Amino acid sequence: MLASLEPAKIDWPKRPASKLKAATNGHRDFAIDRKGRLTIREARTDEALAIVEFTSTVLRGKAHCSQSSFSSVEDVEQLMCSGKFLLAESEKQVIGCAYLAPRLEASRLELLAVTPSLQRAGIGSQLLEAAERLSSSMHCSFMHLRVSNLHWEAIRFCRRRGYVEFGLEPLSGSQPTSLHCHIVRMCKRLERDRWAF
Repeated sequence: MLASLEPAKIDWPKRPASKLKAATNGHRDFAIDRKGRLTIREARTDEALAIVEFTSTVLRGKAHCSQSSFSSVEDVEQLMCSGKFLLAESEKQVIGCAYLAPRLEASRLELLAVTPSLQRAGIGSQLLEAAERLSSSMHCSFMHLRVSNLHWEAIRFCRRRGYVEFGLEPLSGSQPTSLHCHIVRMCKRLERDRWAF
C-alpha cells in the first residue's frame, strides 16, 4: 500500500514570492532566517535515530497526547513500516517533524512538532500542508488528528486550517472521558485536486 520510504521533494505550484516564501525550480523553500532555508521531505529509514533525538527533546512531558511512541529507534523503525515521517530541515538540521499513519479512506496525523524556539514561524503550517498533500496522494479523502483540550492554541491552529471537532476520548484508554481533561478528535476533508506530494 505504501511506496518506498526514499526521500521525496515537494512539488509545489509556482507562486509569487512573499516576505517569508520563495518559489524556486518548482519546489518551495521557506526562509526562516537569513542564513538558512526550510525544506520538507520524507524521512529515510536510516534517520530513525535523528527522529528519536528530535522528538525526545521537543515532546518532553507531552507524550500522552499521541497514541504512538517515538521514544526509541525500534519504535520509529516500526512506525516507518506502516506510515511516513516528514522532516522539516534548515541547514541539514531537523527543526520539525510530522508522522502520518494512512488508513482506509482517511489518514491520521500522529505527530506535528516544531523546535520551540522556531514555533510561530510557519513551519508547523507547512508541515501540516505537506502531510495533507502526501495523504491526498495516497488517495485518502480525510485527515484525522487528536489534540488535548488543554492545548487550546493547537486546537485554534487546526480550526484555522479547516479542521472541525467530531469527538472526544479519554487521555488514556483505561480512564473515563473527563470534561476537564480529554482528547479532542478533529477531521478535515482533503481537496482531491491539490498538487500531489
